[in-house]
Amino acid sequence: MNPQDDKELMELKHDPVPGYKPVFVVVFTIACLYMAFILCHSPL
Repeated sequence: MNPQDDKELMELKHDPVPGYKPVFVVVFTIACLYMAFILCHSPL
């Protein structure tokens, strides 16, 4: 048996950055609208 099996797993954590989620939502929405624009204006 491995001696490391008895130890708990180490987990890296950090506090969430304030303001990250609204920025992500805005950037994701802009990216989706841009892709929709490209798909609507591409020749079939």
